[in-house]
Amino acid sequence: MTPKRILLVEDDPHVRGACVEVLEGQAHTVVAVDDGATALEEIRRRPPDVILLDLIMPMARMDGVKLLSRLAAGPRIPVIILSAFGDALAEQLSPEVAAALTITAILTKPFSFEVLIREIDRLDSLV
Repeated sequence: MTPKRILLVEDDPHVRGACVEVLEGQAHTVVAVDDGATALEEIRRRPPDVILLDLIMPMARMDGVKLLSRLAAGPRIPVIILSAFGDALAEQLSPEVAAALTITAILTKPFSFEVLIREIDRLDSLV
């Protein structure tokens, strides 16, 4: 496992805090933000190795769906979706569209941290 710089975009403070704790415990560096607009600023400042992205963020200036569309036009950064609607999204996305958006995994909430860590580690083999 290569330690990564992870951008976590999650509006739920409990999920955000738990993810930061677990991922930093795996030697990753985590920058956690609560909306897509702040995530874009962070990506411009210093692109991460991977983005963990919640899709539905009702109080955010920019939700995860809008951020995904903005990411499609920018640098190719792997994205792991973390969403209560992950199953529905996975059914709608073809592998070609997911690849174009650099989505490497879709995890449905509640997700297992073991699975999340495995998906992050799997990125080493995709390089």
